[in-house]
Amino acid sequence: MKVIRTSTKYPHGNDVFHIEILYPGEVLGGQDTGFYTIGRIDHANFRPPGLVPMHKHQDDEILSYMRSGRQTHKDTAGNREVIHASKLMLMNAGSGVSHEERAEEDLEMLQIFMRPSKNGLVPKVQFHAFETIYSENHWRLVAGNDDAAPLQLRVATNIFDVRLSENKVIPVPATPDVFNFLYCFAGSVTVEEALLSKGDCIIFDHEQPKIQAVITSDLVLFQIKTDAVYSDSGMFSGNQRKS
Repeated sequence: MKVIRTSTKYPHGNDVFHIEILYPGEVLGGQDTGFYTIGRIDHANFRPPGLVPMHKHQDDEILSYMRSGRQTHKDTAGNREVIHASKLMLMNAGSGVSHEERAEEDLEMLQIFMRPSKNGLVPKVQFHAFETIYSENHWRLVAGNDDAAPLQLRVATNIFDVRLSENKVIPVPATPDVFNFLYCFAGSVTVEEALLSKGDCIIFDHEQPKIQAVITSDLVLFQIKTDAVYSDSGMFSGNQRKS
């Protein structure tokens, strides 16, 4: 197991738009700033009258994982949608798509930059309204390349979430041949002997460690196929050491 602490992130922005950028591969000491299919993860806080102006993405798969607040999304594919904690968005940028975001309420979210299986795919933007904001004490498939995934990710990775109540214990889904990457969005949990707090991550392979909530906690789990084929040259998700 390898723990990545939130203190290793790069802060960027101001009081209106502030992000903490995680390059997981950099922390692990490799030559790639990403970790297999995960390019980077931004933990963002955004408030009115904030506007992120129109900008381009290419060969990134970007999950907007909102936990509070609302923002208006516009893109060059013709979409204009309000997204929030129960209506999430996945931009499959492919050969290129541009977008802007405007904060309507104070919000907190993850902007997750995943890597596509290959470059130059057809761009598309997906939205999905979930029945509830939180999945209480069981893993929920949010996005992935599984046919059952509400938001379709074009690389061999599935992303789950859970809200784990205080003192509750949950096993990791028993999936063969994956790397598990667990992100603590809020709260505090123990994973075997490791204590994770808000913004911390832990990586482990095939084992199924016991995850127990110290307090009510929101968790995001990435299950990455060990044989996943991916591009590391995306505009934001790519290996920044090659830039």
